[in-house]
Parts: sequence; C-alpha cells; structure tokens
Amino acid sequence: MAETIPAWLISGFARACANLGASASREAEEQQARDLATVWSAPERCFHNLTHLKDTLENVDFLAEQARDIDALHLAVWFHGAVFDVSEAAVERSEGGINIMESAKLAQNRLTFLGLPPEKVDIIVALIESLYRHKATEDIDSQVLCDADLAILSADPEEYLDYLQAIREEYRAYSNERFVETRLEIVESLLARPQLFYTHTAATWEEQARENLLAEQSRLHKVNVSELPPPPEPSASTLPAPGLDSGSFEVISETDEAEDSKIAGDINPYAPTDEADLGSTLENVEEVMDTLVMKALKSDEMTIKPMSDNAQ
Repeated sequence: MAETIPAWLISGFARACANLGASASREAEEQQARDLATVWSAPERCFHNLTHLKDTLENVDFLAEQARDIDALHLAVWFHGAVFDVSEAAVERSEGGINIMESAKLAQNRLTFLGLPPEKVDIIVALIESLYRHKATEDIDSQVLCDADLAILSADPEEYLDYLQAIREEYRAYSNERFVETRLEIVESLLARPQLFYTHTAATWEEQARENLLAEQSRLHKVNVSELPPPPEPSASTLPAPGLDSGSFEVISETDEAEDSKIAGDINPYAPTDEADLGSTLENVEEVMDTLVMKALKSDEMTIKPMSDNAQ
C-alpha cells in the first residue's frame, strides 16, 4: 500500500524557507522539499524514513513553546538525516546510517542555493551538527531538536518493539554478533547519561525511556548469538518503491506476515500485540523485550541499520 507524500509536508518546508527570508521561488522551494522527500522515502530506510521525518517535525511542534526559531528547527529536521548509507561498504567503514556532518554540509549547500540569509543557514547547520552524539548545547533550539529526535526512546513498549525491529532491519548488513554488540554499546552509553532529555516538557519522557533501555539492555545481555540464524538476504521490501523516479513520490508501506514460531521460553515473537503482555512497569517491559530482541534478531524478518548514537 503506497503512502502519498502529503501536501502539507511540502508546503511546510516552503513556508519555513520563506519565513526565514529565502529569495528562491515557491516552486524552487517545493521542488527541494520533493527531492528531500524522495531521499527520506528510500526503501532501505526502515526507521529513518518519511514517517520518522514527519514524527520528528510533529515532536518539534509539540515542544514549540520552548523553541526560539521554529522555522529553523523545521528545516534542520528536514536535512538532519538526508545523507544516509547502510550499504555493506559503509558498514565496513563503520559509517553506516545517518551521516550528521555530511547532512549538515548538504543543508548548507541547498539552503544557500535557495537564497536563505547566511546567518540563518549557519543557525540551521549548527542545529543539525548538535545531533552528533545527541550532545545538545545550552542553546534551547538544539535541546528541542535533540529531544524531538530521541522521543522514540520513550515510546510505549509495543511501539518501542516496532522501533527496534525497524532498526535491526535497517542494519541488515551487520552480523548478529556485531549488531548485538554495537546496540548494547549504544544502549549503555545512553543509560550512562545523567539525562536523556533537555527541555522541561520532554523531561517527563525520561522514566519511560529508561525503562525501555534497561529492559533492552537486560535482554541483549542474555541473547545467545551463536544460536541465531544469519541475517537474510535483502527481500522484496528493499527494492525501489514505484514512483520515486517518476516524480509521484510514493512510499511503499509493506507489512510482512510471518508464520508463528516458538522461541525459547514459549515466546511467540510473531504473536499479535495483545498476546505480548505489554505493560508500563519494568517487569512487563522486560517480558516484551524477550519478544523484541528475539524477533529483532530473527533473520527471516529483519534488515539492518546504522549503529551510532545518531541512529537513535
């Protein structure tokens, strides 16, 4: 089923450009938005995709009362993950996933082309660069952007499971061993931080985010990687989506139905969510994580993603 890129997404980009003083035509601004939407719609993007772009824009709007320059934030979101590579070659170079610094350079180039004032371009570039390792500065807009980008960590257990499955799928080029090792490093690095979120509003997300991360950490420590099957070859879901080259800008949202399969402890990782005993307590989250980790590492359903703090 194809998801058509909404008109409000394109017009929102153009409006932000105009509000910041761009000298380019509305047509040029909207074309740039379509080009970026095509990039975000690439089939290898299983999590950092068009949905993530829209969600992050919505998260920024949710935190808007604490923001200073909402238009600069919107454009920073559009560009922050524009440069993205999960090929085997990128993984071998330890450069798989979103490249924040190259995305910032792209933003500088394209926004300058659209005629934004240099001082506005510099602000947007600095915002994007603040996402590297998610180390926000004292700048409130950098804090808003970091919080908006990491909001998924505070999702309810069911949504967090979907997030981890998508991350594993993006990082298909990682072996099971490397994925578990790298993911564990990321999780423990996040848990070691004194705070995950910076703004007053997002501070309320902290408890749920830490529950999710602690549960994931616990299950990653227990995974017996030697018993896991190797990652699969790319499936049909990684083939180019129709329309991306023709200008219709559609994104294929494919849902695969896998056969029920019993994993250790009689856990069915493919069971409907109402059978997963989802809950908000740490104990229930850990039960979900049993399902989450095993399903995320079950190679007949996964693809892989860029393993870095930037990849969330």
